[in-house]
Amino acid sequence: MKKQIVIAAGLAVLSTSAFATKARLEALGQDNGGSHYIQDTRSIFRNAAHVNNFKNYVVTEWGTAAATAETLTAPHAEGGFFREMGSFAYGLYMGNEANAQNTMRAGGAGFGGTGAYGAAALVAHDNALDLFFGGDMGVQWGANVHYASNSNEPGGAALKREQSALGLGLGMIMGDLTASVNLGLSDESKEDGATAGTKFDNTGMEVNFGYGLGDLQLFAEYDKDTVKFTNGTGVAEIKTERTELVVGLAKTHEVSSTARITAAVAYSSVNGKDTPATGTATEVKNTNLPVTLTFETEANSWLTLRGSASQSVLINSTETVTATTTKLTNADTTAVNAGATLSFGKLKVDGSIGAGTGAAKAGVLTLNTAMARVGVHYWF
Repeated sequence: MKKQIVIAAGLAVLSTSAFATKARLEALGQDNGGSHYIQDTRSIFRNAAHVNNFKNYVVTEWGTAAATAETLTAPHAEGGFFREMGSFAYGLYMGNEANAQNTMRAGGAGFGGTGAYGAAALVAHDNALDLFFGGDMGVQWGANVHYASNSNEPGGAALKREQSALGLGLGMIMGDLTASVNLGLSDESKEDGATAGTKFDNTGMEVNFGYGLGDLQLFAEYDKDTVKFTNGTGVAEIKTERTELVVGLAKTHEVSSTARITAAVAYSSVNGKDTPATGTATEVKNTNLPVTLTFETEANSWLTLRGSASQSVLINSTETVTATTTKLTNADTTAVNAGATLSFGKLKVDGSIGAGTGAAKAGVLTLNTAMARVGVHYWF
């Protein structure tokens, strides 16, 4: 029998309500761009080969009008359609945007926390479209093309502003081994006219590896992002860079055919560096060793409950290097999250029950976080 990838880490025993949305991943304490060790429909954004494993469904991620940057309380609206076609699979997804870069593009600070690396007038990365295609020839493979294009031409003497983005994702799954690379080939906003030459450009690369050993999952990730900003013709360029390395191990325990718990530990090193046109660069190094505990269980045929708790242990510091060097322990790294899925046959509704980070909110159920994140998916 053909070996079925890392999904055997336990999700196969749960119903399709487990294959969910951002609401599920956030409740389990994961990055909503796709977990390293919990398989989910969002895994396609980390490794496009997962389009072969999550197919024949429609998904909608509900958002709010206030979602200028993706947060729990102000999520972006997104959605997509995925379908199998013989031994192939394909999908179309709308609205998956570069949120951190959009904040920076509007004049926010760089990855090192200093400077202004954009201008409020620049057009944001918006109206994004992702196309997925994959197949299974003994080795599962997949590809993802990301595209966005926007412009603002008010006419008259007003400025013309444009944005365009292109990305490429490639992934493979061979037995217990997974590997992928996601390239941000370009994400450019520019302005022509009276202040011609204003330009914001972001490029990036993400590389992922994973290997399953029974109920253990080894994983590693390397990211690099670079933003260059020029505030007009003849103005010196400023630059901000971010690199991240994650190496970890997760263990899943099947409590029953409808419940499981997972424990994971990962070393994380994030380095942000802002280089101004003149003067001293600022570099911020954040190192952590987060431990994450999760549970997920089918309470009954129509309700799945899940939750997580995480905290950095032993390694937990931020070092800032400018003219002087400071090193501090990161405060309030404890995070508690919970969520649920309501199942109505093939229709599933995922939502948050409560979420919190730090002493102010951790473990507190409040109405402003209950169902603040909602996703709906239909399997056919």
